[in-house]
Amino acid sequence: MTDTAYSNKWGASSLDHIGWITPDIDRSVRFWTEVMGFEARPIGERRQPWIANFMGVAGAQVRLVHLYGHGGHIEFIQFDEPDEPSIPRGSQPGAAHICLRIKDVSSLRSDIMANGGSLQGELTEITEGIATGLRGLYMRDPHGVLIELVELPKS
Repeated sequence: MTDTAYSNKWGASSLDHIGWITPDIDRSVRFWTEVMGFEARPIGERRQPWIANFMGVAGAQVRLVHLYGHGGHIEFIQFDEPDEPSIPRGSQPGAAHICLRIKDVSSLRSDIMANGGSLQGELTEITEGIATGLRGLYMRDPHGVLIELVELPKS
C-alpha cells in the first residue's frame, strides 16, 4: 500500500516515537543524555487506572521520559512493579534497536563502554547494501537496548 493509500485509509499520520521498558529510568536518562546526546524532558508519572487499560498491563503504574535528539524522539518507561528483567538476544523476534549515523564510531564506542554499555558486535566495514563502504557495529546500553552505530563517510 502506498503512503497515499494509507493516508486515505487512516488520515494523515507520522512516526511519533520509539520506546523501551527500562528497569532504572534515572540510569537510562543519564546514559542517553550524557553519552548519546539526547535531551530529556522531565520524567513524568502515570498513576491513574487508564494507563493499565491503555498499555494492557494489569495494575500498571509507571514513570516515563521522552528524550529528543538526532532528529528523533525516544521514550523510556519504568514500571513500579516490573517483570523480571531479561535482555533479548540480538536474533530474538521482537528485539529492536536504534541506529545512529555518526562521525566517529570508535570514539562513541569507547564512551558507551566507559558508561556501562557493552559490545554486541565488532567494528566492521559494511560490504553490501545501502551502507556499503561504511563502518559500524551493534552495541548495548546499560540495560541491554541494542544500539547500531554507522560511521558517516569520511569527506
